[in-house]
Amino acid sequence: MSLGGDRDRQGVRVRAILDDWFWAVALVAVVVAGAGGYVTYTAYADPGTTVEERQVSSWEGNGSYATTATVTEPNPLYPVGTTLEDRPAYFLAVSPRFDGTFAFEYRATRGGAVDVTVEQRLVLHSVTEDEGAAIEYWRIEEPLGTETASGVAPGEPVRSTFSRNVSRLANRATNVSERLGGTPGETEVLVVTAVGIDGEVNGQSVERTATYRLPIASDGSTYAPGEMGGQAVTGSTTERIARERTYGPAWRVGGPAALLLGVGGLVGLAYGRYDGRLTVSAAERNRLDVAATREEFDDWITTATLPPAVLGRPRVEVDSLAGLVDTAIDVDARVFERPDGGEFYVPHEGLLYAYTPPRGESVAADGQNEASTEHPADGESDADADES
Repeated sequence: MSLGGDRDRQGVRVRAILDDWFWAVALVAVVVAGAGGYVTYTAYADPGTTVEERQVSSWEGNGSYATTATVTEPNPLYPVGTTLEDRPAYFLAVSPRFDGTFAFEYRATRGGAVDVTVEQRLVLHSVTEDEGAAIEYWRIEEPLGTETASGVAPGEPVRSTFSRNVSRLANRATNVSERLGGTPGETEVLVVTAVGIDGEVNGQSVERTATYRLPIASDGSTYAPGEMGGQAVTGSTTERIARERTYGPAWRVGGPAALLLGVGGLVGLAYGRYDGRLTVSAAERNRLDVAATREEFDDWITTATLPPAVLGRPRVEVDSLAGLVDTAIDVDARVFERPDGGEFYVPHEGLLYAYTPPRGESVAADGQNEASTEHPADGESDADADES
């Protein structure tokens, strides 16, 4: 008996699965169709809207320092009266007076008019750091001047100047330290600038403040402006825009595909169940069981034609192929399969253990029905059959 081709067995397996799990598969098809319908409706019929924020205007203001020092003492490098600008360091003995200019300006996308106040002061103090925290031992402040401007437009700088003799500041710091009996830390000179902004920028009211610092370090022979501290002041105006939501190919293509797949699956299942195409007969199920067992125990089974002397032994009928394989394992023998797959044998000690697979009519290898229930024994010729 033939167990049928791989394609035939695969078709029977699929029908068996659909028959056994019909309602579960139908539920999956319903879920797929529902999801596909929702995605399709959302992507095409009712995509909805999304709200985006768009910047419509912005502004930014910042300050900067420019430094100069005029040569007032004779020296071999510069003529007296020379103005040195934005140098990394200046000589105390040559140009002890330090001049600086602070400038503040802002930029705006839609214009503006603000009142700007620039207030500067000089800070002389002794400070040190302990575990990241600044400790100030003493502090002296004095004003450097205030500058105000009204109706300042974007790009229009507001400037404020200052001037101090750094040599005198160094001497003053030394005198304070000595009169206090000596203080730990380092003496620092800072120019601190406070900027106030009040007015209208880009059609919006603005009231902001900012603080900038310019350190001045001295080693006794030179003094050097340090890096400016402080941050820019900024502002922006945004508006909310509602846009129709858009979806990519996963929604616009995947949704209809899932809908068609789910609906088609449901229709196919219903038709197959109604028409009986999903029904699997007992014979077909038996054939599937035999084929599965044959594949599982392939290492124990050999296809062969046994001689009549062996086939004529007393037979012990075994009710399953798995049982026959267990018998072969127990007696340390092999299972022999007839070339047409009609029977399986285990010869042992004068007995012939045999298993005959069930016959069916729908899984024949050649596609034709098999109605007979017996085969001539292996090795028996047609002539022998006639004589019997």
